[in-house]
Amino acid sequence: MEQQFTNQSAHNPDAAMDIVHQKWAPAWLRGAMAFAVGGAILQTGFDLLDVHLEWFTGISSFNGAWVLAMTVLPVGTGVLIGMIYGYGGKYLAHFPPAAVLIISYYQSMQMPAPDGMHLLPMGLMTVFVILQMEFCAVGGFLGELLIRRRSGWTSKYAKSSDSERLPDDRDS
Repeated sequence: MEQQFTNQSAHNPDAAMDIVHQKWAPAWLRGAMAFAVGGAILQTGFDLLDVHLEWFTGISSFNGAWVLAMTVLPVGTGVLIGMIYGYGGKYLAHFPPAAVLIISYYQSMQMPAPDGMHLLPMGLMTVFVILQMEFCAVGGFLGELLIRRRSGWTSKYAKSSDSERLPDDRDS
C-alpha cells in the first residue's frame, strides 16, 4: 500500500501534498478560534442591527432588522465557523449563538428593560435560541462544503477506508 502512494506521488507532485494535507492548526485551536469568532460576529451583528432578541415591544419588534438578525446573521456566522473549523463545523456552530443569547438574556434580567419594552418569557426566548442555533448549523454545513470544495476531506488519489467492494450475491 505504501508503494502505491510513492508511485503516484512520483508521477504527480500534487498527489503527495494531497495525501499529507495538514490542517492549519490542531482541532482544539480551530474549535476555540471558530467559537470566539462566531460569538464576536453574532454580538457585533446584533449591535450593528440594534436588535435585542430578548426585549419585546409588541408587533413592532418584528421589523426588517429583526428578520436579518434571526436568519441571515446566524447563517453567515455559521459559514465562517464551518470554514474556520472545517469538517465538524456544523456541530460546533450550535454553540456560539447559544452562548451569546444566554449571556444577553442574563444581562437583561439583571437590569431593567428600557421604557415600553418587556423581557421575553424564558420559553419564547428558548425558541429563539434554538432557531438561532439551527440557522447557524445550516451555515456551518455550508462552510464545510466550501472548505471541502477547496481542499477535500481525504486524498483524491488514495482509496478511502470504506471503498472495499461488498460481496455480491451473484458472485457466490
